[in-house]
Amino acid sequence: MAAQQEGCIAMPVISINRKYLYGLIGKGMDDRKFSEYISKLGFAVEAVGEEDIAVEITANRLDLLDAVGLARTIKNFMHKSRRFHYEIEDEEPALEITVDKSVAAVRPFISAVAAFGVEMSDDLVLNLINFSEKFCETYGRNRRKIAMGFHDLDRIKGPLIYRSAGDIEFAPLGHRSKMKFSKVLETEEKGKQYGGAIRDEVRQFYPALSDSEGPIAFIPILNSERTRITPSTRNVFVDITGVSEYAVNKVTELLAAIFIDLGARTRRVKINYDGKTVLSPVMAKRYMTIPIKRAELEIGVGIGYNNIISLANKMGYEAGMVGNDIRFCIPEYRLDVIDEQDVIEDIAIGYGYEYINPLPIQYSQPGRLETKTEFNRRASDIMIGLGFSECTNSYLTNAQNNFAKAGIEGANAILLKNSNTESITMLRTWLLPSLLGNLGQSGHESMPQGIFEVDLAFEERMGRPVESNRLAFVSVNPKANFNDSKAAVEGLLYALGIDYTVSGSGHKAFIEGRCAKITVGGADVGFFGELHPEVLKNFGIEEAGIALELVLDSLYPKNQT
Repeated sequence: MAAQQEGCIAMPVISINRKYLYGLIGKGMDDRKFSEYISKLGFAVEAVGEEDIAVEITANRLDLLDAVGLARTIKNFMHKSRRFHYEIEDEEPALEITVDKSVAAVRPFISAVAAFGVEMSDDLVLNLINFSEKFCETYGRNRRKIAMGFHDLDRIKGPLIYRSAGDIEFAPLGHRSKMKFSKVLETEEKGKQYGGAIRDEVRQFYPALSDSEGPIAFIPILNSERTRITPSTRNVFVDITGVSEYAVNKVTELLAAIFIDLGARTRRVKINYDGKTVLSPVMAKRYMTIPIKRAELEIGVGIGYNNIISLANKMGYEAGMVGNDIRFCIPEYRLDVIDEQDVIEDIAIGYGYEYINPLPIQYSQPGRLETKTEFNRRASDIMIGLGFSECTNSYLTNAQNNFAKAGIEGANAILLKNSNTESITMLRTWLLPSLLGNLGQSGHESMPQGIFEVDLAFEERMGRPVESNRLAFVSVNPKANFNDSKAAVEGLLYALGIDYTVSGSGHKAFIEGRCAKITVGGADVGFFGELHPEVLKNFGIEEAGIALELVLDSLYPKNQT
């Protein structure tokens, strides 16, 4: 299995030996049939090679990240399987794990399952290892949330203990000689790749799973060479560790289902926490009851209860009538089924979207742009016609850029809670600082430079956030002066058809006596003029500059938005 792209977790791509996969599904399977079924399930065959086939799986179907799970789903879809339940034999636990308090600050939870009589092969070993890598990369968030390890059960000696050990030695996978945990983090590929999963939390501890002879795993980095699984392995032990008890338990149920499908005899493992004991995996039954009419209404087809039950079986659910409702038993391996909507979606997939006739969208009138959007676009076109280039900046900023550099005092700002960086602490209250920042970073470009932006600014008024639509421009060149700004403003407002008046005003971002305000309908809607040299210097601009900040909300046609 390999990711289509390094670090891509949104749509995992798995690569599986075709002969092995088709053997698990059964006779008669070929590339054409497999592609057809995969497409109907909502996935896609990415590539077909000489030996392997690559399949793109949606991120929610974690049970399909290995050949066994993929084969199970295809067999269900073909009605070639009647297994809807996965039972664990009611025997004494195969092993016992004691969880020490020392892991509470690192990875507090562990779950496990033991499988006996596994018909191991080179293909299965590779499948299990690749499944572990892909699963822990995606759902496990690169092992920070979940990590798992496969071990030869016959090589484990006595009960296990899970604890944060010191910097002890063990022989990591692929090595015969021992090395300290700290050296594994420094020299081994997996240590470098996944060391952050524990280093970022508690640097002085090294989580380890150990038997009477020493560590069998340095969690969540690397297993011991001593318990490596090989094609000759017949009994398998799997440990799952993580930061969520629910997650590690559900993943263990998924793994148990894999081994049961392989024909192995599975047994639970006893987990001893401080104050409680858990038998893992739990394999508790989960049910959902859905009215027939609701399912049919949401799918858009009158299916009938008999067909719904058959479709449920096709998608791996056991189902039965309860009055006018249908009761579904959720498969243990389905981590993605959260509520009734997920079950209804599966029924629709089983029915086939190609058989569901689309309905026309009902509307009372054709869609159109809002008046303010049309106005904003017209203003942008006018500014481009006046020789300015359009910019788009982030709404996020900080008090230094928004207030201090512009020479004004901070007021009415909407602050961000729990900001992780000093450069992003608030929403901008006006547009000019953003444009000045743009020009300050492009001082090496030839002059003159003129840029503008039409977008939102934000303020707090009477304890509530308020947004305003604004237009701002900045132009810099050695001869820029107040008259240039006045000419640009007059050109803009005349083209927009706005009746306005201009009068002298003061603003600390502008040179005294070279700033004016714009009044429309008795309300002040903006200001423009020649920028103060100190403000230009603060933003790294060496030339003279002019600017405008205009609130557009007051200019929109009345009674329209």
